[in-house]
Amino acid sequence: MADRRPPSAEEWQKVNSLFHAALDERPEDRRAFVDRACAEQPQLRDEVLSLIAAHEKAAEFLEAGDAPRIGASGDPSALIGQQLGHYRIERVLGEGGMGVVYLAEDTNLGRTVALKAVSPRFTGDATRRDRLKREARAAAALTHPGIATVFALEEIDDHVFIAGEYVPGETLRDELARGPLGALRAVDTALGIARALAAAHDRGVIHRDLKPENVIRTPGGDVKVLDFGLARFRDLPAELAHLTDDGTLLGTPAYMSPEQIRGGAVDGRSDLFALGILFYELVAGRHPFAGSDPASTIARILEGEPPRLTTISSASSWNPGVLGELEELVLTSLRKAPEARYRSVHDFIRALERARERMVTGVGSSPGGHLSGPVIPLGTPQYWWQVHQAVTSVVYGAVLIPLWLARSAAATRSARYLVLAGLIAVLVSVTLRLHAWFTLRSDPPEWAGHLARVTWWIRAADIAVVIALVTAGAASYDRSEAIGSVLIAIAVAVMISLLVIEPATTRAATRN
Repeated sequence: MADRRPPSAEEWQKVNSLFHAALDERPEDRRAFVDRACAEQPQLRDEVLSLIAAHEKAAEFLEAGDAPRIGASGDPSALIGQQLGHYRIERVLGEGGMGVVYLAEDTNLGRTVALKAVSPRFTGDATRRDRLKREARAAAALTHPGIATVFALEEIDDHVFIAGEYVPGETLRDELARGPLGALRAVDTALGIARALAAAHDRGVIHRDLKPENVIRTPGGDVKVLDFGLARFRDLPAELAHLTDDGTLLGTPAYMSPEQIRGGAVDGRSDLFALGILFYELVAGRHPFAGSDPASTIARILEGEPPRLTTISSASSWNPGVLGELEELVLTSLRKAPEARYRSVHDFIRALERARERMVTGVGSSPGGHLSGPVIPLGTPQYWWQVHQAVTSVVYGAVLIPLWLARSAAATRSARYLVLAGLIAVLVSVTLRLHAWFTLRSDPPEWAGHLARVTWWIRAADIAVVIALVTAGAASYDRSEAIGSVLIAIAVAVMISLLVIEPATTRAATRN
């Protein structure tokens, strides 16, 4: 297959047409239909039969995602509140090709875990259980901040469960439902995923099922790759090859590499192909090979080419020079032959890091002489977030003097201590705000995560400021009604900003 001449555009149209026509035939009649239609064109015949075989394998995969039938009803939700071994089931997190994932409490260690009930098709005989155990051990050996940890493989009531780290947050699928990511956020997200894959590949583990549903954005803004349950060791000894290479189509077809769909040899470059699809989605907001149905998508993965990023309207605001560089990076990752892609994910990371550096620093500028990456345009949510930080910092600076004067006017020691705490809180709040502002200007990809880490400290400081302002206003009211009233009015304004304005501007800015 690898040595064949790729079909021309005209030939590909005929292949695609024959492929869909063959799907209308009964499965047992499809080969004869293709033989008749391509009697004098053996290469086209092979292409169509290859697509049909891939489609039928994908259909088997999609239909085989049955969950373990535990209990009398077989309903996964029936386990909620039940005890399985030393795990107490709390709720269903999701269902996928390998089974059902529950949120559970490990009562032995007192921690929350994601407990995956593995489908019987992966554990139905001793050979498959041996394979799953090997793969669970491989995943458990991975330690990286971008990889969800696998804790244990459990056998309970003749069912197999994988206990792993519970990662709160939203999946990239949820995030992409709101549209493509901003330029630097997309690049930084792809880098986080790539570094996790590189750590796994260095330990000989391939993910084989990378997709947006298997990547979580944590509340801190970082990404974690989930579900190495389909992973396998590279370079297995010949006597162990049967434990993995049993002809089963593993993974999700829309994110599979051509060699994986066709049942060929799989290595880290197959994960790189899936990463290329995912990165394309982050930039463009759409799958590069999306068809009208699963069969068309598989056909395009095997034979088609994705639309160029430079033609996607959602990327029109990107710097043309950097976008062109990223386009070449994506197209290299999505080449049909594994040997035509990057040699490893490490090469992908180096190329993406170079592009990111140019986006942040402006080195290697566009024809216009600068990059749009670190510039915050007027009127955008991030611009108004900056305005809010500037106004708040100026107001806080202005109240330092009346707060200090009010300290000496306070009638009791406790009131003086409250005002003093307010002075400290003003300094803490202003310092953290200015540092967050500096992070947005100097290292935009790190900004959202940094802001998530310091937001609660800022809010605690703001609450202390409100208490100090009210205390100072009350202490000053007898001597000067005007000063007391102003301090209390500022306290009310800070509270409104804390509860209403700042959360809204922050949500809009971090989502942008």
